Amino acid sequence: MATKTRIRSPRLVFDVEMLRAMGDDTRQQVLQLLCTPGAGKMLDLSVSDIAQQLELSVSTASHHLQLLRRANLVTVRRAGKERRYALDFENLRRSVGQFNDLLGLIETTVERVASAENAPT
Repeated sequence: MATKTRIRSPRLVFDVEMLRAMGDDTRQQVLQLLCTPGAGKMLDLSVSDIAQQLELSVSTASHHLQLLRRANLVTVRRAGKERRYALDFENLRRSVGQFNDLLGLIETTVERVASAENAPT
């Protein structure tokens, strides 16, 4: 009689909100624009700069930036009357690391299950 392998459900530590935010083509373009190096550092752009570069309305660019901000992918700072947005690289790095850890856990679990299924009884 085969032994039933009990699989523990891994606790999802990866931020699903970040995946949703990154899943949109326009938001990917915003992130790519913010990743373009400027004078040796990441760019820091206003909503109107982003809208103009990506040929979006200011309200559309603002909407996408708000979603990216909620997902902790961009930071915002006030510069006079405007807000300047920048990639939150450290948070992105941490989240990608967590995602990589989750993939490693899933891979280990799959290998363990396959090994148990192929073990002689």
